[in-house]
Amino acid sequence: MKLIIALCFVSALSVFAFEASVNAGGLVTSGNSDVKQIDVGLELSGHPVQMLETGLVLTGSYGRQGDSTYREKYFVDGSIKYSFTENNYAAARAYWTQDEVSGISSESGLSAGLGREMISGGPFSATLEAGAGFLKRESTENVILETSTWYSGTDLEWQISDSWTIVESATFTSDLQDSENYYIGSVLEARSAITGSLSFIMGYDVIHYSQPPTPGNEKTDTALRVQLRFDF
Repeated sequence: MKLIIALCFVSALSVFAFEASVNAGGLVTSGNSDVKQIDVGLELSGHPVQMLETGLVLTGSYGRQGDSTYREKYFVDGSIKYSFTENNYAAARAYWTQDEVSGISSESGLSAGLGREMISGGPFSATLEAGAGFLKRESTENVILETSTWYSGTDLEWQISDSWTIVESATFTSDLQDSENYYIGSVLEARSAITGSLSFIMGYDVIHYSQPPTPGNEKTDTALRVQLRFDF
């Protein structure tokens, strides 16, 4: 946990006063249904030295329907990326998350890997990355999982017009000690520029656990987001 905090802290210091973006969205209904939801996020990125890129991401999502909470998720991610050639890089990441509704009281992890930009320099770009790591998870039933993992992931971006961009990010993570225990995460976003700094985002998130953190929970969780993003 100390290593995770240290990596996130270094990432935060490295990106301070560099590029940042804030996004926020929500849903409020009344009448036949009483729903309230808010989604917020902060992203920082910077290049403290040539060939080195750092990032820090903080997100939160909370939703209630009547007197019941149907969504409560918090996420912190710090990353460092070193490009040793034009298309190849090494990356290290640390994260912490809490998702009580899905059965996760606390989960933290570290990973390191290698990546390559397979396609770049045009309206379409594609990056592949793979590596290994470690995670520690405590479920809402006080069951603790500590295990080593391996992962593979891809990032795709398509500039379909001057104002519209499609972004897809997918990751597959597997338990090295139990191959039947794996996780799949996918984020699909359509972004449209409104002004120079303000943009509109429609996102669809999919999370799948082959073995849910809490027995009896659904294996797949999805979320549809509509947000505004401000870059500064």
